[in-house]
Amino acid sequence: MRLFVLAGTEDGRELALALQERGHEVLVSTLTEYGAELAERQGLRTCSGALDQDSLMKILQEQAIHALIDATHPYAQNIRNLARCVAGECNLPYFRWERPSGAYPVHPLLYFTATIEEAARLAARLGKRIFLSTGSKNLRDWMESPELKNCQLYVRVLPTSQVLSQCEEAGLKPYQIIAMQGPFSQRFNEGLWDQLNIDVVITKDSGTVGGTDEKVQACLQLGIPIIVLKRPQEALPGMAAEENTATIEEFMRKVEEHCEN
Repeated sequence: MRLFVLAGTEDGRELALALQERGHEVLVSTLTEYGAELAERQGLRTCSGALDQDSLMKILQEQAIHALIDATHPYAQNIRNLARCVAGECNLPYFRWERPSGAYPVHPLLYFTATIEEAARLAARLGKRIFLSTGSKNLRDWMESPELKNCQLYVRVLPTSQVLSQCEEAGLKPYQIIAMQGPFSQRFNEGLWDQLNIDVVITKDSGTVGGTDEKVQACLQLGIPIIVLKRPQEALPGMAAEENTATIEEFMRKVEEHCEN
């Protein structure tokens, strides 16, 4: 089968590679050139860049794709909704690979919020030196939050020129930017947050692959609060939030059985 896999993350690339090793023709789509480079190092065929309805439909048709597999990040809601819609218009099977959430303990220092606004209000009540481990996508929202105007923000982002430009455009100063590629160990997180005298950490529920467990354990060890942004609910009518309970092997069998039928 010819499969188009939206996969800009480590677990997405792992799935794409497993499908290729199973004998399928796989084309991997990544948002960034760096993501494509990582996939190509693993022997995967790639294309990179932001997709809209026309460009996605063109790829599916020109490559004569048999099924679309969405293995994007749990918070990449826009591309997920786009992929579903375009697959439907092209009458192609759509499959979603969603990495499992982390297994978090019940603890008075561990909080969960549904929105950036809610997280900002809570963080401002809990401390003044706030560490954002939420990626670069919503930096401007955090920086312009009225709740955080009296707080000192620090961010950890990927060390690429594009991301650093986004940081500067959002108003961040060099001392506020930690540009590194993760995931990071619990011990590393502890050392960094202790060095910066962090009062509160905000992160996403990126699961074990995304290093969220290590962030939570580091905060609990240091005795500082951590706020976890919940995964977004589906924006399309009738769509429920998804989470995989299957292994990659089980997921691949599901794809193959559906397409064969």
